[in-house]
Amino acid sequence: MRWIRNLFGCLILVWVVGACLKQPENSVIPTITLQSVNFKHVFPVAADTLIVTLKFTDGDGDLGINGDETAIYTSASDSTDINSPFYYVYDSAKNTVWYYVHEPNVSLPKGYHYVNYASHRNIHTHPFDTLPSAPTCANWEFRASPADTLYIQDNPYNNNFFMDVYIKNPSGTYTYFDITTLYPLAECTPNAFNGRFPILSSDLGKKSSLDGTITYKYQSAGLYLHFEGETLKIKVYILDRAFHKSNVVESGDIFIPK
Repeated sequence: MRWIRNLFGCLILVWVVGACLKQPENSVIPTITLQSVNFKHVFPVAADTLIVTLKFTDGDGDLGINGDETAIYTSASDSTDINSPFYYVYDSAKNTVWYYVHEPNVSLPKGYHYVNYASHRNIHTHPFDTLPSAPTCANWEFRASPADTLYIQDNPYNNNFFMDVYIKNPSGTYTYFDITTLYPLAECTPNAFNGRFPILSSDLGKKSSLDGTITYKYQSAGLYLHFEGETLKIKVYILDRAFHKSNVVESGDIFIPK
């Protein structure tokens, strides 16, 4: 995961308490309920903390990704890549086939190039004509040496805890808080509020029902600076190791006082 190198430089902490193994009796698709959301501000400048507590139930207990995992194996020979982000390279003689890599500085074979912003400007055949135009870090990453702006995509399986933040408008509607529009390409990450919680079962092979509580802490000195005086709402879901998506839970209004 690429960490934010600005005021949203963050530390994600996860606690799991009260996890219990039982005989299979629930759906293998995880179910969550939102217990609480709390915001702690430390004056004058320190790591403000957004704390989300969930209760969960999963019928086969396959929850969690350890921090050093880059793939999830379903058998000795079958796995799913969970590393992120994806960078893409192409054969300049063909211009149509992309191959992904996970590093921005791989020594490429002769005739191959990274898909970059110059590709977007100069090559107008498919699939280059589908590249996003807006130079935000949702799909573009600045590489310092050699200087370039590379096309990227996040691996949707890289994390297992997903949180979207919304800001309440005077009209009573809510606007999604998109951090990718706020900072230069070199200083942000598109999945700022997402993260991982570790493997919860002591024996994944047992496929036993598991329930418990997850407390997820997102810390950043930029939280209060951006959100003071605002009313927020969050939406949260989790994935299990088979990539089953849980239900989405939504908070009530969370006011951040000035």
